[in-house]
Amino acid sequence: MRRSLLLGLALALASCGTDAEPHTVHDHLHEDSQGHHDHEHGGVVGVTRWTDRYELFAEHPMAVAGQPVPFTAHLTTLDGFRPLEGATVRLTLAGPTTVSADGAMLRSGIYQPTVTPTSAGTYQGRLEVIAGGEGVVDGFEVVVYATEAEAEAAAPEEAHGRIALLKEQQWRVPFATAFVEAGTVAPGHEVAGELGAPPSGNAHVHAPVAGRVMAGRAGFPLPGQRIEAGQELATLAPTPGSPEDASRAESQVVDAEVQLEEARAALERAERLLADHAVPERQVAEAQRRVRSAEAGLAASRRAQALYASASRGSGRGTWRITSPIAGVLDEVRVSPGEAVEANELLFRVIDPSERWLTAFVPESWASRIRPERGVTFRLLGEDRARPVDGALVNVSSAIDELTRTVRVIWSLPAPAPELRVGAAVRVSIPSGDAEEGVVVPASALVAVQGRQVVYVQVTGEAFVERAVRVGPSDGARVLVREGLAAGERVVTTGGYLVRLASTAGAVQGHGHPH
Repeated sequence: MRRSLLLGLALALASCGTDAEPHTVHDHLHEDSQGHHDHEHGGVVGVTRWTDRYELFAEHPMAVAGQPVPFTAHLTTLDGFRPLEGATVRLTLAGPTTVSADGAMLRSGIYQPTVTPTSAGTYQGRLEVIAGGEGVVDGFEVVVYATEAEAEAAAPEEAHGRIALLKEQQWRVPFATAFVEAGTVAPGHEVAGELGAPPSGNAHVHAPVAGRVMAGRAGFPLPGQRIEAGQELATLAPTPGSPEDASRAESQVVDAEVQLEEARAALERAERLLADHAVPERQVAEAQRRVRSAEAGLAASRRAQALYASASRGSGRGTWRITSPIAGVLDEVRVSPGEAVEANELLFRVIDPSERWLTAFVPESWASRIRPERGVTFRLLGEDRARPVDGALVNVSSAIDELTRTVRVIWSLPAPAPELRVGAAVRVSIPSGDAEEGVVVPASALVAVQGRQVVYVQVTGEAFVERAVRVGPSDGARVLVREGLAAGERVVTTGGYLVRLASTAGAVQGHGHPH
């Protein structure tokens, strides 16, 4: 799927150089302290702005007083880097006069409010999402000229050599950008790890004896059910040790009944003799004790008979209560009501969701250099973003595993997110040196090109330049850049290889698309 998407993107980019109007990538006029860019080319002016919520990339023709100015705005939601769908926007230009216009969505992510300024001059622009979302993008200027001749004279030549990746193409693939920031990075090592539960938060409930599993008083539990410590999960009817045990239990009931009848008859004789003063009272007391003993024996024999009967039928309730040793969530149910199980067979698994343990397996050669007390991050397999370890260091093993030659390092993760599942494989980045200050970018922003590390700097919403950089230490999630970037520039953090592919497909400045 990914390969076919890249191939389709390459074909689309290659076609832009032959069929589309030279319209997309523009000359860079100025960059302010927030990394905002304005550009013009061939009678078209472009604006690129970022807020915490949106990226605005807009184009409009050179504005002339008294003439309509269509403002074609591409709005990208930075949370997920997808087009803003189904909204209505309002463009306001404030200057010598104030004009505004609303625009509904033309197509996915694209809006075109059209204003007609009546006076020449410099206008301050503001684009507001008024329906289907919320937010404002402002801080850009629109220059309105008095005549078409003045507008044509002010139009600069096109710049060349920039890489074009259209918004419609960015929206269809995994893509994201971010501002370059100053920060500190401590060198570190990334090692394999896994998520687990602490010993007190992971209970495997086994069958104490062989038997048949029965539902408890509250019914049979289901996976996902919240469980309290000591709660009954099921009962167990023991299985006879041999086929003769069931027959023996039935005969024991008959014997116990006979013994009880004899004991009661003896008690009646003793009571008559006592009434005639023929025996002492202690003989009656002894007869009464034998009756109670026979009654208890009969009750026990009948319980044993009932157990064997219920075990063979798969019905009824057993005498072994299967309970949970901890509070948590019932994560796994291995048996069904009436199922026969062997002794020590796993029946249930209960996990306490309030805590996870993160275990890293540090190679022996690195173990003496790591600093696991702070600055540790980890990421799930398949994730680009790094998660900070915000819990306490539990243990650094004093022994080296003889098979893997690694040292186990364990941290506690309180109140873990639901996606941090027990048993998940992770990559753990552990500091191993002193922190260094400088310009910092996500590790995902770096692209290896012919033995060099490069990043792709976003000049406008659809224009990029390749920049070789010299990198410093990395903590696994972030990399310090010693040369080639400045704080405030914006770089591609996801999808750099797609920009690289666009450059090799010939999608460079001057080969764009009409909106």
